[in-house]
Amino acid sequence: MKIGVKTFDNPNFLKYFEDKVDFFEIMALQKTDYSFLRNFSLPMVIHAEHQVYGTNPADISVKEFNLKSINFARKIADLVNAKKIIAHPGDLKNENCSEQNSVDFFNELNDERICIENLPLKSSYRKLCHWPEEVKSFITQTKTRFCFDINHFIKTPTRFNGDYSFIKKFIELNPAHYHIGGQRISDGKEHLCLADSELDLRKILSYYPKSAEITLETEPIIDKTERDIEMIRNVSIR
Repeated sequence: MKIGVKTFDNPNFLKYFEDKVDFFEIMALQKTDYSFLRNFSLPMVIHAEHQVYGTNPADISVKEFNLKSINFARKIADLVNAKKIIAHPGDLKNENCSEQNSVDFFNELNDERICIENLPLKSSYRKLCHWPEEVKSFITQTKTRFCFDINHFIKTPTRFNGDYSFIKKFIELNPAHYHIGGQRISDGKEHLCLADSELDLRKILSYYPKSAEITLETEPIIDKTERDIEMIRNVSIR
């Protein structure tokens, strides 16, 4: 398995882990100068802005902004020769939103680097690509690849009972990339360091292929991240 760490715009964080991980994942925020990435030789994965930053590929009323955002991510991917651009498929929040809008959006881009990430359930509106069947239909229609985020699936309004067998359905979709972070079911906290997580890391990784490329979406604190890397490597080699 290959392990990577993620940052928004912290070159010092990347520098510290340059000889400790297999790749970097960069959250491409508009108006940020990413020229410092030229100083690093490790492979990179780019993550496009998502709903927190105002994008929603399912919403036709913000298509211009969506294009501006994804094109910025593609520009950064070009800069570092990234082979993967992770993107969220979007939310059905109002009458301007539909799954077809999102399908059309990604088909117009026609970028083979794009990997669609599964999203969590939401009680007030539907987020696209939560269930494996939904992901399969979406990536088939758009000819995109898949990024499996286990935390997004577990983060649901329903109670997680500790049964990890659902992972098999996602693995059948041949994910091009994986996200994992520390998560506590008891209080809903996520993106924690793995030592503070209630998830069974050993059981999760037992389902993952040996070729899996996994980004740690944990606390971006150097000493904690260093422990996370050691922890996941120790589990993955057994």
